Formats: sequence, structure tokens, C-alpha cells
Amino acid sequence: MSMIATLSHPKAGKPAAQYVYRDAEGQPVLVANRYVRGEGKFFLPYDVLTGAWSAPEHRPLYRLDHLVAANENRPVILVEGEKCADALAGLGFVATTTFGGAQAAHKADLSPLRGREVIIWPDKDEPGLKYAEGLALTLHRDFDTQPKIIPTSDQVLHKVTYPSGDGLDASLAYPKGWDAADAVAEGWTVGQIKKLAQLATPLAYAKASGEPQAAEPPANDSLFEDIEFWHTPDKRPFASIRREGHWESFALEGGAFKQLLAYAEYRSTGKTPPSARLEDMVRQMVGQALFEGPQRPAFLRIGKTAQGFALDLGTPDWSSVEVTPEGWQHRQAKEPRFRRSHGLAPLPIPVAGSADVGLLRDFVNVGSDADFQLVVGWLLGALRPDGPYPILVLSGEQGSAKSTTTKVLRSLVDPSTLETRSFPGDERDLVIAAQGAHVLAFDNLSRVKPAMADCLCRLSTGGGFATRKLHSDADEVLFQATRPIILNGIPDLAERADLADRAIILTLPTIPESARSFESDFWERFEAARPRILAGLLDAASHALAHSASVRLAERPRLADFARWVTAAEPALDWPEGAFLAAYQANRRESEAVAIDNNMVAALVLQLMQERREWRGTANELIQAIRSRFRAETESAETFPRKPNHFGSELRRVTPLLRRQGVTVEHLREAKERRRIIRLTLGLGEASLGYSLA
Repeated sequence: MSMIATLSHPKAGKPAAQYVYRDAEGQPVLVANRYVRGEGKFFLPYDVLTGAWSAPEHRPLYRLDHLVAANENRPVILVEGEKCADALAGLGFVATTTFGGAQAAHKADLSPLRGREVIIWPDKDEPGLKYAEGLALTLHRDFDTQPKIIPTSDQVLHKVTYPSGDGLDASLAYPKGWDAADAVAEGWTVGQIKKLAQLATPLAYAKASGEPQAAEPPANDSLFEDIEFWHTPDKRPFASIRREGHWESFALEGGAFKQLLAYAEYRSTGKTPPSARLEDMVRQMVGQALFEGPQRPAFLRIGKTAQGFALDLGTPDWSSVEVTPEGWQHRQAKEPRFRRSHGLAPLPIPVAGSADVGLLRDFVNVGSDADFQLVVGWLLGALRPDGPYPILVLSGEQGSAKSTTTKVLRSLVDPSTLETRSFPGDERDLVIAAQGAHVLAFDNLSRVKPAMADCLCRLSTGGGFATRKLHSDADEVLFQATRPIILNGIPDLAERADLADRAIILTLPTIPESARSFESDFWERFEAARPRILAGLLDAASHALAHSASVRLAERPRLADFARWVTAAEPALDWPEGAFLAAYQANRRESEAVAIDNNMVAALVLQLMQERREWRGTANELIQAIRSRFRAETESAETFPRKPNHFGSELRRVTPLLRRQGVTVEHLREAKERRRIIRLTLGLGEASLGYSLA
């Protein structure tokens, strides 16, 4: 040993450091002499057996005597360089390396690693990764050992050093060549090193060529700071990922998650995964989410919390505003879990103490204070985590700012990169639109077809939709939700009684040319006011959460929960008590009048009942009675159904409307013949006071 300590190369002189390679019995075999010249370093080997300044052809592993003495169930960490092995051994790990680094690893005797659990810790650079892959291939091919390789991306190392994300500077990058010795010098603990080792993954091996393929996809939790798999009640798989100190949630089968996953692996390994492997990774995660993950709801823009609700601001840091009966606060939190569509746009960050809903009056073209209260009420209703929601119908001439008002209102609750859209052609397209937005805004409609009016009604007050999955005849996609809706157009859009029954219908006044604003100026002023308007809405929503349970309505209209919610918020808006309910009931009466005018069956039944207190007969007999009395009005089969079954369906649809006008409709069966009979009765309602088609 004294001879080794006094070694001096004839030209290079005495080394700066020496690393002795020993055989299994602990006898010296090779001395790696380290020299430093300026900023560079080099090694000169000394063969102890021959006394020559050269490396033997067959070289033992470094610290071999310690390796064979260790219990065989202990993992072996294989590093690049003696300094790294000694640093890990100093913490109690079984560690080794090969002499000559990446260029000479093939000359090392790796047989002592046969059957052992081997974890390779490469230097953080390209040569280090090639060294690790070459060793892994040799151990797998020649020694029936399948080692794992530790990932060394900044993201993985950050996860180990800052497990909670606290104090992490996302811009911090570990230097090229960073290794195990650096980790120990920086104060890494045994626990941190064990955690990093747990993130190691095996190499993929080519079956024919014998060349190493790219590493297997890193473990899911090594790609991100943290990841959780879960599924929704309707069995949609999701992942929640911690990135840069905050949580984000993604649908596993969506394109956005696949793009993120591919990028994360690139950051981790320096290589982009092939499409087939990416699909395999996603399928594995889907299985974990569906069969191992917990069940929880995925919210879009507004999510329920224990005390109230949270509003997703749509910002890159995934922050939200939590609203409770005590107030609201801007925060970052994992719960509730939000999902985001491609079209979701950010809301402004509201500032507490700056609230002023009254600023909105300058940006919506309404004709009266009552109409403004209805607009604000609709916005407050749209902030409820659950429906039902009224349908806001805006009509008016050209130049009445219908589209602008629609954009303004939507941008205060659920802004989108697609501010308004044309009306969908069928139920499937409507469901697709509803899956991607909390607020649906349809622009410049000419008419709502009966079938689509039924869909809007279900979407407004809650109902299920079922459609076939694309490219499948067997799989059925179920969708159940309620959504706030805005419709705008020149004509009356709520022609059908059931749609009008769920609507707030406003006719916007025409804006004189001299009073119109420049569009750029208008939106600049609105963007400045938007945070304060939103803060005012949040103040009102908090007040509604605190007091809605104690509100007692003198009348309970359709959508009574919505009416109670807005009524509870009146003090926060400085409205007189009962102001909203009065405006809402007046609007409903106007809507009913419009619905009657647009529905020939309702209008003619009311007119018929002005002449009698009761009418009784079959559907066919009622059709004949109306047609004989109002020939001109019933000429068109499109507006007045002739077939009894179609007429009966339409009569049932307008029954609630007729009841509020004083006409009760009953569908009976006669005792003997069991004929289906319709009975109309005139009570003490508005119809008894007189109704005219004119």
C-alpha cells in the first residue's frame, strides 16, 4: 500500500488523487491516478500486477470487495466515476463504477452484477446517457440483469429537492455534467437519493439488432412534479398534474394531454416518444385512472366547494376565486378540479374593495332600470354552480348592439376565444358546444326550430343527452348538465311556450348613429372596468350564498331557485327589496303574451273560451270547433296542426301558459267508452277579462 501512495509517473509526476481498484478479496489490481492541469483533468492507470503504467485488459469494478461483501438483496448504484461512487458509499450505499468512463466500459468485468438489482446514475449530459445505455444493454444481454436508469432532467431533480414546490425557482437549471458527487456535495440526504432512485426506469431492448432503443417512458411521476389519476362519475379518465408549483387537470384522452406528455418526456430524456409508445403510455394512464383512481367531478369554469363555489379564472397559473358566505379570495388550489376546453379565455383578476356593478350599465344597451336588473340577475344566475339557468333572449332591430351586449355579458362569466357562434344544426352539435363552455352564446338567429327549442329547454333546466361515440355503433356517450344560454336575433326567438317559460326576453332599443361609440374605444373602456364589475358580481354572489336560504318569495315563479338567489343578493347591489322579483314577474308576463301571439293553438283556445265557461270533447272535435270558428287563422297546417295526435301534443305544451291565462286543460277518459276527452274550463284568470287576436 505504501508503494501505491508513492507512485509517481515519469513525466506527469505525483497524482492529485488516487482511486484503487481491488479484486473480490480486497487485493489492489489497478490504480486510477488523477491529474489536474489548469481547468482540465486526466487519468493515468497503473497495473499493480505488472508494474506498468497502463490499464489491464480485464478490469474489476471499483469497490468490488465492498460489493461482494454486501447483502445480495441490496441495490447497487452504478455511477460514472470513482468520486461519485465514493460519495455515495460515504452515505451507506453500495456503489461502483468502471474504469475509463464511457469509452472503456466494455472492458470492465461486470459479472459480479449478475442477478443483482442495478440502478445506473448517469452524468447529466449526452455522453453520460450513452454510458448508461451501453452498460444497461451489456448487463441485459450478457448477464441476465435488467438495470434501471435514473432520469436526470431538471424537472425530476427539482421534484426531489423541492417536493412541495415551496421555494422552487422554476428557472433553476442543473449544470451539464452534474452527477452523484455533486448531489452529495450539495447536501442531498439519503432519503432524497432513495427517492431519485425510485424514479429510475428500465431500458427498452431491440429484439433483432441488439442495439439499445430509447429508454422506456419514465415513470409517470418522474415526468411531472406530481401526478394523480382519477375519473368522473360518467367514467371519463383524468390526470391532475403539479407543474411549476400549481395543479392542472387534463382529460387523458384529449389531444392537449398527449402534447404535454410528449413534451414532458422530451424534457426528461431529451427525446420525443414515437406515436405508438405515446399511445401506450396514455392507455396505461387511462387504466390507472378508471380502475385505480378515485371518483370525483370535473368542473368547467365554476365548481362547487364545501362552503360555496370557485370560479376558474382561466389564467396560465390555474388560479381561481373561491366564493363563500364570508366573502371571496383569489387563490391557487388543487380543489375543486377544473377542466379546460381549447376555447376557454381568461377572466380578469378582481380586486377586493373595487366592486361596482353599476359600471356595467355603460356597456349594455338596455331600455330601463328593470331591464338592467334582469341582465345583472342573469349574470348572477350564471355564477351559480348548479342550474337551472334562465335563457337570456335579446332581440331588436339592426344597430341595437345585440351582439356587443352578448359578448360583454359572456366575458364577465365565461369568456371564450370564440365570443359568439352560429346556432348548431342538431342536438349532437349543441351537446358538443355545451361540453366545451359554461355559457353558450348564439348570435344572429332567425328562428329556433321546435326540436332545438326542446334541447335548449333541457339544457337550461337540466336534462340528459345521449349520442353515439364517433366511429362506433355500440358505444353511447351520455351528457347531463345545465348551462346558461344567450340567444340574440332580430325576430322574436321564444316562439314556443316552453322556451318562453324559461326565458328572460329583452328588446334592446336602437342606438342612434350620433350616439354610437368607436369599437376600439368601447372595448378599451370595458376592459378597464371589467375587474371592478366582476368584483361586484362576486360580492353579490357571496351575499346570496349567505342569505338565500332565508329568503321567502311572495310568489314562486318558474325557476324559483334562480329568483331566490338573485333576490338574496339585492342588498349587495343596493336594490330596493323585491325589485328583482317585480322586474322578473313583469318580464314573464310580457314573455307569455309574446308566446301566445306566436302560438296559434294557445291563441285560438283562449279566444274560443271567451264565449263559454267550459268545453268538453275529443281532440278531433276541438280541432273542428276551432276551425269552424276561425277559418282564416287555421288555413295553414304549419301553424295549426290538423291531426289529433299532433294537436294534443301542442295543447299539452301550452297548458301551463293557458293555465296562467285562466284556462284549465284536463285530459280525461270517459268511464264507459274510455274515449280520450279534453276538458277546458275558464276560471278567474286574465283570460276571463277578455283576450283578442288583434
